[in-house]
Amino acid sequence: MNHTPSSKSSDDVASTVGEGEVGETTSGFSPPPRYRELRVIATGGTGDIVECDDMELGRRIAIKTARRDGVTDPQIQEMLRREACLTGRLEHPNIVPIYDMGLDGRGGRYYVMRLLNLPTLETVLLRLAAGDPQSSQIYTIGCLLSGFLQACSAVDYANACGIIHCDLKPANILVGPRSEVLVVDWGMSFDMRDQTGFRGGTPGYMAPEQLDPRGTIDSRTDVFALGVILYEILSLHSPFDADSEADVMALVVEYIAGEWSPPPPGRLRTIAFPREIEEICMRAFEPDPANRFSMPGEMARAIEAALFGFARIP
Repeated sequence: MNHTPSSKSSDDVASTVGEGEVGETTSGFSPPPRYRELRVIATGGTGDIVECDDMELGRRIAIKTARRDGVTDPQIQEMLRREACLTGRLEHPNIVPIYDMGLDGRGGRYYVMRLLNLPTLETVLLRLAAGDPQSSQIYTIGCLLSGFLQACSAVDYANACGIIHCDLKPANILVGPRSEVLVVDWGMSFDMRDQTGFRGGTPGYMAPEQLDPRGTIDSRTDVFALGVILYEILSLHSPFDADSEADVMALVVEYIAGEWSPPPPGRLRTIAFPREIEEICMRAFEPDPANRFSMPGEMARAIEAALFGFARIP
């Protein structure tokens, strides 16, 4: 199974920018005069990511806008507005910044963000699993763990602001060769201020409480997904390896029911890392939220303690 069961979305910006993949030449997007469309970078369920020139500031930017068939869809328009507003509340060095929001010439929503030129963690892990020598040299376990700690910092900050990402996965974490990290795609986020959001996500990364309409979503929901991501970094396998999304969900259901447990990541990849890191990983995606870390920051501090030898987790 791929590290992320879902296909590439419009929010998987960095896997196209700078890596030679070119989307459609035009999107139907009708930007205001300030922005000149260059190309569609990627297309997904809610919209297109369009590379544009900012004619006022003389720089390249990315614009997310509804696809041609989504301009008249009120749900897609609301999702774009909400995603821009939630992401705009999050001013953190590891969260993609939002520059502007508005209505285009078609009457559809759009928002402007930094143009990214980094591969996704999903891309990096797939290259490592394939034995790519250049990726193995650049993306060492130290580099990946350093980047993971930055991702934890970003999500911890968002959680403290009352925003739960709810769709954390390697495709939504961008990583560079110098441990640069950005967490993207906040469109599925749950806003704890008004208890609004979408109960969805990606199979294999959704916590059990996301699958239960009565389940409580909080910071431990994101901790679960971060635990799965850490497992993939350590092992180059998903803890829920399967051939289809249906098979992934079947494994998740068995795991929640206590009928099956994934092997510790150290059994799947021969690599030197402290045993405590493995224990932290397995604790993070415990089925019962009470057994997980309460916040991503707590998980990150446990990893730092294990890496630098200051303490052992209980």
